[in-house]
Amino acid sequence: MKTEEILTWAGKNGFVIDSVPCAEMVTVAASHSAVPFSCDFEIKTGLPEGIVRGESGELGICLSFRKRKPFDQTLKLIPRILHIGIGCRRGTADDAIQEAVKTVLDQNTLEEKAVRCVASIDLKADEKGLLSYCEKAGLSPVFYSAAELSEVPGNFTSSAFVQSVTGVDNVCERAALAGADELIVKKTALHGVTVAVAAEKLEVRFG
Repeated sequence: MKTEEILTWAGKNGFVIDSVPCAEMVTVAASHSAVPFSCDFEIKTGLPEGIVRGESGELGICLSFRKRKPFDQTLKLIPRILHIGIGCRRGTADDAIQEAVKTVLDQNTLEEKAVRCVASIDLKADEKGLLSYCEKAGLSPVFYSAAELSEVPGNFTSSAFVQSVTGVDNVCERAALAGADELIVKKTALHGVTVAVAAEKLEVRFG
């Protein structure tokens, strides 16, 4: 697999390439030996010539939204499939939201570059701190109505207080899952901010 093929395939699928120089190293290695490929997702096709499944070695490729590098030199490909659900008190500053999100991602070994969007209830659509955080982080905010959030299926961390204020029993978990497929981090409360994380389903296909 040539470097340009790796870059093209990753770009086509919306994956973040963590290190282009490492991609060059993979190109050299693939010209004379098989390169191991570590993947957190179901692979629906055969692997390209020169690539084999593997979890250790001097050099390899890793496709994951988690902070892990299984090889001594790892070409990390990061899929942008994480949705951050956020609830916050009125007037919460952007730096408090940033710190809460960073803490949750770090605690759960999740790549910041894997975040696709931030989601919340439409009552927060004019929340300056939340909007400022999204702008600084380069993320698009998505807002759902209480009715839309109530229709999201799943088992959530219910709060009578949140229900009384917003009309739905949980904002962050439901908002995170509304546009995704699996809730991977349940409600975490930090400094007046609640954060949850959900992931879109990903199936890997080459070719």
